[in-house]
Amino acid sequence: MSEHPTDRMLWVAILAIPVVAWLLFDSPPAPTNFEPEPTTVSERDQRTENPATDSDGEDPAIVPEDPGAIRIDPEPTPAAKILTLKIRALSSRGDLLAQGTPLPLVNNHGQVLAGAGGRLEMSGDGVRWLASAGTEYPLELAEGNWILDCTFQEPSVDAPVQVPWLVHARPEDPMLSAHLIISGQTPLPPGSRLVVHMLDGESVLDGGILTTQGEQIWWNRKLVPRDWFATLLTLRVQWRASAATGALLEKVAEVWEPALRGDNWTWEGSCGVDDRLEALRQSGEIAAWFKQALNEVETSRDLLLVAGAKARGKRAGLLRDDERVDQMMDHPLAGSIDGLGRGKRFDFMRWRRLIDEELPERWREWADPAAVPWPDRHPGAAKNIGLLFHTLNKYCRLESTIVYGHLGKPRHVHDFVADFDWEPMTERTQTLKKIRNFIAAIRETILE
Repeated sequence: MSEHPTDRMLWVAILAIPVVAWLLFDSPPAPTNFEPEPTTVSERDQRTENPATDSDGEDPAIVPEDPGAIRIDPEPTPAAKILTLKIRALSSRGDLLAQGTPLPLVNNHGQVLAGAGGRLEMSGDGVRWLASAGTEYPLELAEGNWILDCTFQEPSVDAPVQVPWLVHARPEDPMLSAHLIISGQTPLPPGSRLVVHMLDGESVLDGGILTTQGEQIWWNRKLVPRDWFATLLTLRVQWRASAATGALLEKVAEVWEPALRGDNWTWEGSCGVDDRLEALRQSGEIAAWFKQALNEVETSRDLLLVAGAKARGKRAGLLRDDERVDQMMDHPLAGSIDGLGRGKRFDFMRWRRLIDEELPERWREWADPAAVPWPDRHPGAAKNIGLLFHTLNKYCRLESTIVYGHLGKPRHVHDFVADFDWEPMTERTQTLKKIRNFIAAIRETILE
Protein backbone atom coordinates (compact mmCIF):
# COMPACT_ATOMS: atom_id res chain seq x y z
CA MET A 1 0.00 0.00 0.00
CA SER A 2 1.45 3.38 -0.99
CA GLU A 3 1.89 6.17 1.58
CA HIS A 4 -0.34 9.26 1.15
CA PRO A 5 1.54 12.60 0.58
CA THR A 6 -0.34 14.23 3.44
CA ASP A 7 0.91 11.60 5.91
CA ARG A 8 4.49 12.13 4.76
CA MET A 9 4.32 15.89 5.43
CA LEU A 10 2.83 15.27 8.86
CA TRP A 11 5.75 13.04 9.87
CA VAL A 12 8.28 15.61 8.66
CA ALA A 13 6.61 18.31 10.76
CA ILE A 14 6.61 16.14 13.86
CA LEU A 15 10.34 15.43 13.51
CA ALA A 16 11.21 19.05 12.82
CA ILE A 17 9.51 20.55 15.92
CA PRO A 18 12.25 19.53 18.52
CA VAL A 19 15.03 20.79 16.27
CA VAL A 20 13.37 24.19 15.81
CA ALA A 21 12.68 24.47 19.55
CA TRP A 22 16.30 23.71 20.45
CA LEU A 23 17.53 26.34 17.98
CA LEU A 24 15.13 29.01 19.25
CA PHE A 25 15.30 28.55 23.04
CA ASP A 26 18.66 26.96 23.92
CA SER A 27 21.11 28.23 21.37
CA PRO A 28 24.81 27.99 22.36
CA PRO A 29 26.74 31.20 23.14
CA ALA A 30 28.44 32.90 20.28
CA PRO A 31 32.13 32.08 20.00
CA THR A 32 34.64 34.74 21.13
CA ASN A 33 38.27 35.36 20.39
CA PHE A 34 38.87 37.42 23.64
CA GLU A 35 41.62 36.15 25.98
CA PRO A 36 42.49 37.93 29.30
CA GLU A 37 45.83 39.70 29.23
CA PRO A 38 48.36 38.49 31.89
CA THR A 39 48.88 40.82 34.87
CA THR A 40 52.44 42.09 35.03
CA VAL A 41 54.46 42.36 38.20
CA SER A 42 54.50 46.15 37.91
CA GLU A 43 50.71 46.26 37.69
CA ARG A 44 50.34 44.03 40.74
CA ASP A 45 52.76 46.21 42.64
CA GLN A 46 50.90 49.32 41.53
CA ARG A 47 47.61 47.91 42.79
CA THR A 48 49.21 46.95 46.09
CA GLU A 49 50.87 50.34 46.50
CA ASN A 50 47.66 52.19 45.59
CA PRO A 51 44.79 50.33 47.24
CA ALA A 52 42.44 53.28 46.85
CA THR A 53 41.26 52.09 43.39
CA ASP A 54 40.66 48.69 41.87
CA SER A 55 41.31 47.54 38.27
CA ASP A 56 38.18 49.35 37.02
CA GLY A 57 39.15 52.61 38.68
CA GLU A 58 36.40 52.34 41.29
CA ASP A 59 36.73 52.82 45.02
CA PRO A 60 36.86 49.30 46.54
CA ALA A 61 35.46 50.64 49.80
CA ILE A 62 31.97 50.92 48.26
CA VAL A 63 32.02 47.57 46.49
CA PRO A 64 29.83 45.09 48.41
CA GLU A 65 31.86 42.31 49.98
CA ASP A 66 30.99 38.77 49.05
CA PRO A 67 29.48 37.33 52.26
CA GLY A 68 30.76 33.88 51.36
CA ALA A 69 34.34 34.98 50.83
CA ILE A 70 37.06 34.01 53.37
CA ARG A 71 38.77 37.06 54.81
CA ILE A 72 42.50 36.75 55.50
CA ASP A 73 43.90 39.49 57.72
CA PRO A 74 47.54 40.44 57.28
CA GLU A 75 49.93 39.06 59.91
CA PRO A 76 50.75 41.62 62.63
CA THR A 77 54.25 42.99 62.74
CA PRO A 78 56.09 41.36 65.67
CA ALA A 79 56.81 43.75 68.54
CA ALA A 80 60.42 44.63 69.17
CA LYS A 81 62.09 42.75 72.02
CA ILE A 82 62.55 45.01 75.04
CA LEU A 83 65.26 44.02 77.50
CA THR A 84 66.32 46.25 80.38
CA LEU A 85 69.21 45.38 82.70
CA LYS A 86 69.75 46.71 86.21
CA ILE A 87 73.35 45.79 86.97
CA ARG A 88 75.11 45.69 90.34
CA ALA A 89 78.86 45.14 90.73
CA LEU A 90 79.59 43.34 94.02
CA SER A 91 82.68 42.30 95.92
CA SER A 92 83.08 38.77 97.27
CA ARG A 93 81.70 40.11 100.58
CA GLY A 94 78.57 41.51 98.94
CA ASP A 95 79.60 45.19 99.01
CA LEU A 96 79.02 47.45 96.01
CA LEU A 97 82.18 48.10 94.01
CA ALA A 98 83.48 51.50 92.91
CA GLN A 99 82.26 53.34 89.85
CA GLY A 100 84.20 52.48 86.73
CA THR A 101 84.97 48.86 87.72
CA PRO A 102 85.23 46.84 84.47
CA LEU A 103 82.48 44.20 84.29
CA PRO A 104 82.48 40.94 82.31
CA LEU A 105 80.01 42.46 79.84
CA VAL A 106 80.37 44.21 76.50
CA ASN A 107 77.92 46.05 74.29
CA ASN A 108 78.18 47.88 70.98
CA HIS A 109 80.19 50.64 72.67
CA GLY A 110 82.79 48.37 74.29
CA GLN A 111 83.28 46.94 77.77
CA VAL A 112 80.62 47.83 80.33
CA LEU A 113 81.77 49.66 83.48
CA ALA A 114 80.05 49.87 86.86
CA GLY A 115 78.03 53.03 87.38
CA ALA A 116 77.84 55.36 90.35
CA GLY A 117 77.65 53.44 93.60
CA GLY A 118 78.32 50.20 91.77
CA ARG A 119 74.95 50.35 89.98
CA LEU A 120 74.03 50.74 86.34
CA GLU A 121 70.82 50.56 84.29
CA MET A 122 70.98 50.04 80.54
CA SER A 123 69.26 48.52 77.55
CA GLY A 124 70.03 44.84 77.08
CA ASP A 125 70.19 45.08 73.28
CA GLY A 126 73.61 44.03 72.09
CA VAL A 127 74.92 43.19 75.58
CA ARG A 128 77.10 40.08 75.61
CA TRP A 129 79.12 38.16 78.18
CA LEU A 130 82.88 38.68 77.95
CA ALA A 131 84.70 35.49 78.95
CA SER A 132 88.13 35.51 80.53
CA ALA A 133 89.81 34.39 77.30
CA GLY A 134 88.18 37.17 75.26
CA THR A 135 85.35 35.00 73.91
CA GLU A 136 81.93 36.65 73.78
CA TYR A 137 78.70 34.78 74.56
CA PRO A 138 75.10 36.01 74.19
CA LEU A 139 73.26 36.51 77.47
CA GLU A 140 70.10 34.76 76.13
CA LEU A 141 67.64 36.32 78.56
CA ALA A 142 63.90 36.63 77.89
CA GLU A 143 62.47 40.07 77.26
CA GLY A 144 61.57 42.14 80.28
CA ASN A 145 63.34 43.80 83.22
CA TRP A 146 66.28 41.90 84.71
CA ILE A 147 68.57 42.43 87.68
CA LEU A 148 72.16 41.27 87.16
CA ASP A 149 74.27 40.86 90.30
CA CYS A 150 77.86 40.46 89.14
CA THR A 151 80.06 39.18 91.98
CA PHE A 152 83.83 39.39 91.74
CA GLN A 153 85.70 36.25 92.83
CA GLU A 154 89.01 36.27 94.66
CA PRO A 155 91.71 34.43 92.63
CA SER A 156 92.25 30.78 93.57
CA VAL A 157 95.59 29.09 92.92
CA ASP A 158 94.66 25.43 93.36
CA ALA A 159 91.12 24.76 92.20
CA PRO A 160 89.30 22.76 89.53
CA VAL A 161 88.03 26.02 88.00
CA GLN A 162 89.18 29.62 87.74
CA VAL A 163 86.10 31.88 87.77
CA PRO A 164 86.73 35.66 87.78
CA TRP A 165 83.02 36.61 88.01
CA LEU A 166 79.72 34.97 88.91
CA VAL A 167 76.43 36.44 87.72
CA HIS A 168 73.01 35.90 89.24
CA ALA A 169 70.45 37.23 86.75
CA ARG A 170 66.84 37.34 87.90
CA PRO A 171 63.71 38.80 86.29
CA GLU A 172 61.57 41.27 88.17
CA ASP A 173 58.68 38.89 87.53
CA PRO A 174 59.15 36.26 90.30
CA MET A 175 57.22 33.66 88.29
CA LEU A 176 60.06 33.48 85.75
CA SER A 177 63.32 31.62 86.27
CA ALA A 178 66.53 33.31 87.32
CA HIS A 179 69.82 32.37 85.64
CA LEU A 180 73.19 31.42 87.09
CA ILE A 181 76.03 32.34 84.74
CA ILE A 182 79.47 30.81 85.27
CA SER A 183 82.40 31.66 83.04
CA GLY A 184 86.03 30.77 83.51
CA GLN A 185 88.72 28.24 82.77
CA THR A 186 89.60 24.77 83.99
CA PRO A 187 92.66 22.50 83.87
CA LEU A 188 90.38 19.43 83.83
CA PRO A 189 90.25 17.36 80.63
CA PRO A 190 87.17 17.55 78.38
CA GLY A 191 84.32 15.35 79.56
CA SER A 192 84.95 15.98 83.26
CA ARG A 193 81.73 16.29 85.28
CA LEU A 194 81.49 19.06 87.85
CA VAL A 195 78.78 19.10 90.53
CA VAL A 196 77.52 22.67 91.05
CA HIS A 197 75.57 23.61 94.18
CA MET A 198 74.14 26.99 95.14
CA LEU A 199 74.05 27.06 98.93
CA ASP A 200 72.45 29.19 101.62
CA GLY A 201 74.56 28.08 104.56
CA GLU A 202 74.47 24.31 104.07
CA SER A 203 71.00 24.27 102.48
CA VAL A 204 71.12 23.54 98.76
CA LEU A 205 68.92 25.98 96.83
CA ASP A 206 69.75 24.79 93.33
CA GLY A 207 72.42 23.05 91.29
CA GLY A 208 73.28 20.78 88.43
CA ILE A 209 76.03 19.04 86.47
CA LEU A 210 78.50 21.02 84.37
CA THR A 211 80.39 18.91 81.85
CA THR A 212 83.63 20.46 80.58
CA GLN A 213 84.15 20.77 76.82
CA GLY A 214 87.63 22.28 76.86
CA GLU A 215 89.64 24.82 78.80
CA GLN A 216 86.92 27.46 78.57
CA ILE A 217 83.82 27.11 80.80
CA TRP A 218 80.50 28.72 79.94
CA TRP A 219 77.34 27.77 81.84
CA ASN A 220 74.08 29.70 81.63
CA ARG A 221 71.65 27.67 83.75
CA LYS A 222 68.01 28.39 84.57
CA LEU A 223 67.22 28.18 88.27
CA VAL A 224 64.06 27.11 90.07
CA PRO A 225 61.66 30.09 90.37
CA ARG A 226 61.59 31.45 93.91
CA ASP A 227 61.10 34.63 95.91
CA TRP A 228 64.80 35.55 95.93
CA PHE A 229 66.02 37.22 99.10
CA ALA A 230 69.01 39.49 99.49
CA THR A 231 71.99 37.56 100.80
CA LEU A 232 75.45 36.29 99.97
CA LEU A 233 75.16 32.70 98.78
CA THR A 234 77.95 30.16 98.38
CA LEU A 235 78.60 28.51 95.03
CA ARG A 236 80.38 25.18 95.34
CA VAL A 237 81.89 23.53 92.26
CA GLN A 238 83.29 20.05 92.88
CA TRP A 239 84.99 17.40 90.78
CA ARG A 240 84.29 14.00 92.36
CA ALA A 241 86.70 11.13 91.89
CA SER A 242 83.95 8.57 92.46
CA ALA A 243 82.14 9.71 89.30
CA ALA A 244 85.20 9.56 87.02
CA THR A 245 86.22 6.66 84.78
CA GLY A 246 89.65 5.10 85.21
CA ALA A 247 91.02 6.77 82.07
CA LEU A 248 89.69 10.18 83.10
CA LEU A 249 91.01 9.71 86.62
CA GLU A 250 94.54 9.26 85.27
CA LYS A 251 94.24 12.41 83.17
CA VAL A 252 93.01 14.45 86.15
CA ALA A 253 95.88 13.09 88.25
CA GLU A 254 98.31 14.63 85.78
CA VAL A 255 97.15 18.12 86.86
CA TRP A 256 96.05 17.26 90.41
CA GLU A 257 97.79 14.34 92.06
CA PRO A 258 95.33 13.76 94.97
CA ALA A 259 92.84 12.45 92.41
CA LEU A 260 94.65 9.08 92.56
CA ARG A 261 93.72 8.82 96.25
CA GLY A 262 90.06 9.37 95.39
CA ASP A 263 89.96 12.90 96.82
CA ASN A 264 87.37 15.41 95.64
CA TRP A 265 88.59 18.68 94.09
CA THR A 266 86.50 21.67 95.25
CA TRP A 267 86.17 25.38 94.52
CA GLU A 268 83.90 27.73 96.48
CA GLY A 269 82.91 31.23 95.50
CA SER A 270 80.45 33.93 96.54
CA CYS A 271 77.22 34.65 94.69
CA GLY A 272 75.59 37.91 95.73
CA VAL A 273 71.86 38.55 95.49
CA ASP A 274 71.50 42.29 95.96
CA ASP A 275 74.02 44.01 98.24
CA ARG A 276 74.89 43.50 101.90
CA LEU A 277 72.98 46.56 103.18
CA GLU A 278 69.78 45.36 101.49
CA ALA A 279 70.33 41.91 103.01
CA LEU A 280 70.51 43.49 106.49
CA ARG A 281 67.34 45.49 105.84
CA GLN A 282 65.42 42.42 104.69
CA SER A 283 66.64 40.37 107.66
CA GLY A 284 65.33 43.07 110.01
CA GLU A 285 61.94 43.08 108.27
CA ILE A 286 61.69 39.29 108.45
CA ALA A 287 62.61 39.24 112.14
CA ALA A 288 60.08 41.98 112.97
CA TRP A 289 57.27 40.11 111.16
CA PHE A 290 57.94 36.82 112.97
CA LYS A 291 58.26 38.63 116.30
CA GLN A 292 54.77 40.11 115.84
CA ALA A 293 53.36 36.73 114.81
CA LEU A 294 54.81 34.94 117.85
CA ASN A 295 53.59 37.73 120.12
CA GLU A 296 50.07 37.24 118.75
CA VAL A 297 50.22 33.49 119.39
CA GLU A 298 51.50 33.84 122.95
CA THR A 299 49.08 36.63 123.88
CA SER A 300 46.04 34.90 122.38
CA ARG A 301 46.95 31.65 124.13
CA ASP A 302 47.35 33.38 127.49
CA LEU A 303 44.07 35.29 127.15
CA LEU A 304 42.23 32.04 126.38
CA LEU A 305 43.91 30.28 129.32
CA VAL A 306 42.84 33.04 131.72
CA ALA A 307 39.29 33.16 130.31
CA GLY A 308 38.90 29.37 130.49
CA ALA A 309 40.13 29.22 134.09
CA LYS A 310 37.89 32.11 135.11
CA ALA A 311 34.84 30.46 133.50
CA ARG A 312 35.46 27.35 135.64
CA GLY A 313 35.83 29.44 138.80
CA LYS A 314 39.65 29.21 138.95
CA ARG A 315 42.61 31.58 138.67
CA ALA A 316 45.26 30.98 136.01
CA GLY A 317 48.78 30.67 137.39
CA LEU A 318 50.24 32.88 134.63
CA LEU A 319 48.61 35.92 136.26
CA ARG A 320 51.57 35.91 138.65
CA ASP A 321 53.86 36.78 135.74
CA ASP A 322 53.71 40.58 135.42
CA GLU A 323 55.42 40.60 132.01
CA ARG A 324 52.88 38.21 130.49
CA VAL A 325 49.99 40.12 132.07
CA ASP A 326 51.25 43.42 130.62
CA GLN A 327 51.56 41.79 127.20
CA MET A 328 47.99 40.44 127.43
CA MET A 329 46.55 43.81 128.36
CA ASP A 330 47.97 45.32 125.14
CA HIS A 331 45.94 42.92 122.97
CA PRO A 332 42.98 44.65 121.22
CA LEU A 333 40.54 41.93 122.38
CA ALA A 334 41.78 41.80 126.00
CA GLY A 335 38.79 43.72 127.39
CA SER A 336 36.23 41.55 125.63
CA ILE A 337 37.84 38.32 126.78
CA ASP A 338 38.29 39.52 130.35
CA GLY A 339 34.59 40.44 130.57
CA LEU A 340 33.23 37.01 129.65
CA GLY A 341 32.33 36.25 133.25
CA ARG A 342 32.33 33.00 135.22
CA GLY A 343 30.06 30.08 136.02
CA LYS A 344 26.41 30.62 135.18
CA ARG A 345 27.17 34.22 134.18
CA PHE A 346 29.57 33.11 131.45
CA ASP A 347 28.65 34.85 128.15
CA PHE A 348 28.52 31.94 125.69
CA MET A 349 27.30 34.10 122.79
CA ARG A 350 30.22 36.50 123.21
CA TRP A 351 32.60 33.54 123.55
CA ARG A 352 31.41 32.07 120.26
CA ARG A 353 31.87 35.37 118.43
CA LEU A 354 35.40 35.60 119.78
CA ILE A 355 36.63 32.09 118.93
CA ASP A 356 34.56 31.54 115.75
CA GLU A 357 34.92 34.97 114.12
CA GLU A 358 37.05 37.66 115.73
CA LEU A 359 40.17 35.69 116.67
CA PRO A 360 40.36 33.64 113.41
CA GLU A 361 39.91 36.84 111.41
CA ARG A 362 42.74 38.45 113.33
CA TRP A 363 45.00 35.39 112.98
CA ARG A 364 44.49 35.26 109.21
CA GLU A 365 46.96 38.13 108.88
CA TRP A 366 49.79 35.82 109.96
CA ALA A 367 48.42 32.36 109.13
CA ASP A 368 48.31 33.05 105.37
CA PRO A 369 51.48 31.55 103.75
CA ALA A 370 51.55 34.43 101.28
CA ALA A 371 51.96 36.89 104.16
CA VAL A 372 55.41 35.58 105.16
CA PRO A 373 58.08 37.99 103.84
CA TRP A 374 60.68 36.23 101.67
CA PRO A 375 59.57 32.71 102.73
CA ASP A 376 62.52 31.08 100.94
CA ARG A 377 64.92 32.81 103.35
CA HIS A 378 63.77 30.58 106.24
CA PRO A 379 61.57 27.86 104.67
CA GLY A 380 61.32 25.87 107.90
CA ALA A 381 60.07 28.84 109.90
CA ALA A 382 57.72 29.86 107.06
CA LYS A 383 56.14 26.40 107.19
CA ASN A 384 56.06 26.23 110.99
CA ILE A 385 54.27 29.56 111.41
CA GLY A 386 51.26 28.20 109.52
CA LEU A 387 51.29 25.01 111.60
CA LEU A 388 51.58 27.09 114.75
CA PHE A 389 48.38 29.04 114.07
CA HIS A 390 46.64 25.79 113.12
CA THR A 391 47.65 24.35 116.50
CA LEU A 392 46.53 27.54 118.25
CA ASN A 393 43.09 27.14 116.69
CA LYS A 394 42.98 23.52 117.91
CA TYR A 395 43.87 24.64 121.45
CA CYS A 396 41.13 27.28 121.27
CA ARG A 397 38.54 24.55 120.52
CA LEU A 398 39.89 22.33 123.26
CA GLU A 399 39.64 25.13 125.82
CA SER A 400 36.06 25.72 124.66
CA THR A 401 35.25 21.99 124.97
CA ILE A 402 36.51 21.96 128.58
CA VAL A 403 34.54 25.09 129.50
CA TYR A 404 31.32 23.68 127.99
CA GLY A 405 31.79 20.37 129.82
CA HIS A 406 32.51 22.02 133.17
CA LEU A 407 29.42 24.23 132.88
CA GLY A 408 27.17 21.28 131.97
CA LYS A 409 26.73 22.01 128.26
CA PRO A 410 27.24 19.58 125.35
CA ARG A 411 30.21 20.13 123.10
CA HIS A 412 29.54 22.83 120.49
CA VAL A 413 29.47 21.70 116.87
CA HIS A 414 32.19 24.23 115.92
CA ASP A 415 34.57 22.66 118.44
CA PHE A 416 34.77 19.33 116.56
CA VAL A 417 37.94 20.33 114.68
CA ALA A 418 40.04 17.19 115.17
CA ASP A 419 40.00 13.61 116.35
CA PHE A 420 41.51 13.67 119.82
CA ASP A 421 43.87 10.91 120.91
CA TRP A 422 43.16 11.55 124.60
CA GLU A 423 40.39 13.01 126.69
CA PRO A 424 40.13 16.84 126.37
CA MET A 425 42.26 17.84 129.39
CA THR A 426 45.19 15.59 128.35
CA GLU A 427 44.85 16.65 124.72
CA ARG A 428 44.88 20.28 125.85
CA THR A 429 48.17 19.74 127.73
CA GLN A 430 49.77 18.10 124.68
CA THR A 431 48.58 20.87 122.35
CA LEU A 432 49.98 23.61 124.61
CA LYS A 433 53.31 21.76 124.57
CA LYS A 434 53.30 21.72 120.74
CA ILE A 435 52.70 25.46 120.72
CA ARG A 436 55.71 26.03 122.98
CA ASN A 437 57.89 23.80 120.77
CA PHE A 438 56.90 25.64 117.58
CA ILE A 439 57.64 29.00 119.20
CA ALA A 440 61.06 27.83 120.43
CA ALA A 441 62.02 26.43 117.00
CA ILE A 442 61.08 29.65 115.16
CA ARG A 443 62.84 31.85 117.71
CA GLU A 444 66.02 29.76 117.42
CA THR A 445 65.99 30.09 113.61
CA ILE A 446 65.21 33.78 113.23
CA LEU A 447 65.28 35.76 116.43
CA GLU A 448 68.36 34.42 118.20
